[in-house]
Amino acid sequence: MKKEALYNDIIDNFDELKYALLDAQTFSTKHYGFPEIYYKIMETDRIRIGAYQRAFAKYNHLKDAVVCEAGIGRLALTRHYLPYVKKAYLIENNPNIIDFIKSELAKNGWTDKVELIVGDAMKVQLPEKVDYLIGELMSIFCANEYQVQIFKHLRKFLKPTGKLIPEKIHNLVQLGNTSFENGHKHYPLLFTRHWPELLSTQVLLNTTDLYKVSRYTVKKTVKLKNFLSGEANCVYMNSLVQMAEGINFTGTDSLMPPTVLKLKEPSSVKAGETVKLRGVYTYGTSLDAAIFELLTKKK
Repeated sequence: MKKEALYNDIIDNFDELKYALLDAQTFSTKHYGFPEIYYKIMETDRIRIGAYQRAFAKYNHLKDAVVCEAGIGRLALTRHYLPYVKKAYLIENNPNIIDFIKSELAKNGWTDKVELIVGDAMKVQLPEKVDYLIGELMSIFCANEYQVQIFKHLRKFLKPTGKLIPEKIHNLVQLGNTSFENGHKHYPLLFTRHWPELLSTQVLLNTTDLYKVSRYTVKKTVKLKNFLSGEANCVYMNSLVQMAEGINFTGTDSLMPPTVLKLKEPSSVKAGETVKLRGVYTYGTSLDAAIFELLTKKK
């Protein structure tokens, strides 16, 4: 009966919950990070954490390695490799959870192998080169979070044979139609009934190679073929993450969920036609600042 009551409550509130995930994932300077509920959302996501665990296992659990992790939160990932490493530089900018981190490190006997760095990961200077650089500061297309900027800064401390976890992010787009309420320009998908009406093929917009990326603004034009006629007013966005070769993460409701973003202007499209879509956005700013627009159509 408890599950039935919970399910009934969700059904009664489907519309109200459309932007609940967006609210939970929105950074606020008031708490130096995410709301308490978001820590719970990510810490209970077995798929998300499992992808990192499989990457660690591929690299022999990082045994005897020197590691740097940026944005450790409440050690959701850290605790899965820390027993094996030689040394770990752990970076966290949220002062509200530092006492928790110190307590967990002491409780597990990890303090002697850890240097806890409280501060901005884009300004940290490490005293030595590391074998692995780990970070989970991702968002869809890396538009909201600083994954690209942080890895660009910290990879100068990566050994020539060192590895990033994750390595690459493939960003895909598809045309659709949906409704946006209360002035919203985008929302991550929590329930399938909030998916847009999909109209076109899905294509690769760009690939973010975290070993190489140096420019923060992406400007790309791609071609899509329409399967259906209708009014396109949004793009449906997916990010496919390569954690390590053969180890992938393709998004869950706690990290990089499929997301719907409003087009600059709605446009009528016709089945069988090919259209051009131009996208411009900057890593680590706001998805609401991204501009996606349909250009000239041609058969």
